[in-house]
Amino acid sequence: MEKMAFEYEDHQLVLLEELKAMFDEHLLIDVYICVGENQIPCHRNVLSAASPYFRAMFTSSLTESRQMRVELHEVDAASVSLLINYAYTGKVDVTRSNAQSLLATASLLQMLPVQRACAKFMEMQLDINNCIGIHAFAHAHSCPELSIKAREFIEKNFTQVSHTDEFLELSATQILDLLASDELNVEKEEVVWEALLSWVTHSSEIRRQHIGDLLAKVRLPLLPARFVQDVIAPNNLIQRSLTCRGILSDMRDFERNPQSYTGDYDFSISLRSGMIKPEHCILLVGGLSQSRASINCYNPLTRETFLMATFPECEDRSGYYCVEDPAVVVADETNVYAAGGNYIYHENYGDSPSDEDSFDDFDEEESVRKDFFFYDNDHNKWIAKAPMLFPKSNFTLAYEDGKIFSFGGLTLNQHPTEIVECFDVEKNKWSYVGMMPTTLVDLSSVVYGGNIFLLGGRTGVAVHNVVLKYDPRRLEWTPLAGMPTPRFSFGVCIVDNEILVAGGQVYAHATHTIHREALRSVEIYNIDDNQWRTGPDLPAPMFNVGLMQISGGVYCCGTVEQHRSPFRIYRHNMVCRLDITRNEWQKIESDLCDVRNYAAVAVKLHTRRLSQVFRPEVDT
Repeated sequence: MEKMAFEYEDHQLVLLEELKAMFDEHLLIDVYICVGENQIPCHRNVLSAASPYFRAMFTSSLTESRQMRVELHEVDAASVSLLINYAYTGKVDVTRSNAQSLLATASLLQMLPVQRACAKFMEMQLDINNCIGIHAFAHAHSCPELSIKAREFIEKNFTQVSHTDEFLELSATQILDLLASDELNVEKEEVVWEALLSWVTHSSEIRRQHIGDLLAKVRLPLLPARFVQDVIAPNNLIQRSLTCRGILSDMRDFERNPQSYTGDYDFSISLRSGMIKPEHCILLVGGLSQSRASINCYNPLTRETFLMATFPECEDRSGYYCVEDPAVVVADETNVYAAGGNYIYHENYGDSPSDEDSFDDFDEEESVRKDFFFYDNDHNKWIAKAPMLFPKSNFTLAYEDGKIFSFGGLTLNQHPTEIVECFDVEKNKWSYVGMMPTTLVDLSSVVYGGNIFLLGGRTGVAVHNVVLKYDPRRLEWTPLAGMPTPRFSFGVCIVDNEILVAGGQVYAHATHTIHREALRSVEIYNIDDNQWRTGPDLPAPMFNVGLMQISGGVYCCGTVEQHRSPFRIYRHNMVCRLDITRNEWQKIESDLCDVRNYAAVAVKLHTRRLSQVFRPEVDT
């Protein structure tokens, strides 16, 4: 043997530990970093490796490159000491008391990992009383992400922030910029006027010169005419300002004839962010689609369709990588959480005709996951939270009192699981809470009166009609009257004191093979009486059903199959609405999209953050 490659895996760690030992014992010291009366013995090589600032200093022709003592001015001595220790260890403790000075010093020394860590820590500390200061600090120290987060916090909490001391200390330029923002989360423009007045009167002798520019940022057409007439116009500061009187005069001209108005001021009627109410939409989360960028957000009241972001890992992978059979739950009508699912790679998906059922021909790589995400509507992206304890797909999530519970499903190697997990939203932590009485896959759940109701599901090819009530406080299970029709992959929702179940699938044995058959039946369970009755059938058999209440109506979204030939199946999604007076379903969308193996939920969100999908047959 002429050659053997050897690599010591712990070499870097051991080397760093030895350098730290030499630092602690003051061995081979070749420079002293001095801050005021403090001096720290160091090694030039270590400092240069950790800090581009020191590297430039020690490798240039500067005087410091030859000096044994290097003076640092206008920096915090404690922060310098922490950063030099970080150079030898890769570790530093960021606290509320040192975060700002540590970030400022790390910025000066160009130690970017520490600077980013401090910025992230400060982002987590944002509150009503410090957000303006943090925004200014981030801007001064070139931390764009922290600056953006602080600005968003200010805008989102503008009503409360406008009553803080920091707000009153804003400069004229800063408050002008803030009052001009479309993103202020205010329900009425009166809040903006009151904030303006509070800032000016805090130091009226100096600040009244700015009131004309500030009033121009108030969107006067959004204010009631009586408010402008009785509150703004008579105000002493307004009356003493020629500019303000001119604005109000132009405003009256604008109101009399907006089309012919040619004045100097732009009387914007653009709504602020907080004035735009969220829309109640149906989300189709995850799933597989022929068109790849498929419609996944639908407003059933306006019939508008949108594209929301996919999961981060799906965006990063080449080919076609999707999450099928995840579980999704909505908390407090606006917060969407998604968990688990099968992450499947379809190398050639989309190459075959859209109506061919060629799913089995794909070159797939499948992996069941335990990922857990929260949907950030403001930025249209999924944010990773603490993962589940166990990977799962084909399961259900239920939200109750600040906690999310996970029930049933399949885990690794397609094994059914009985494990119940609980996610604490505030603590961002999952915990094991017990076992289900039986294994269920593709089951459904609803919450009523503080209890979680689990319904239906399958185990292998056995389909269940089971109904279980789970008390999350006592961790107790109670069996209830079973559904008249066993089913899985169906929809469920609460209407008053009743549970509606609709659609789904069963295993049919009509031929020598076992196959899945979709259902159109609807059944209704009275919780108080523990009894079932029959409801109106769906317009067509459907599975992968989401059943939900939106603006007082009951909507159903599910997958429908059409057999165009003995060997070709076309799958598409139908949306229908229950007409209570006629006790029948009305089709709203017969072919919304072709995505399948998704989870459907109803949520209130701001669709202006999403990309709208133009449909000629609807939008023209």
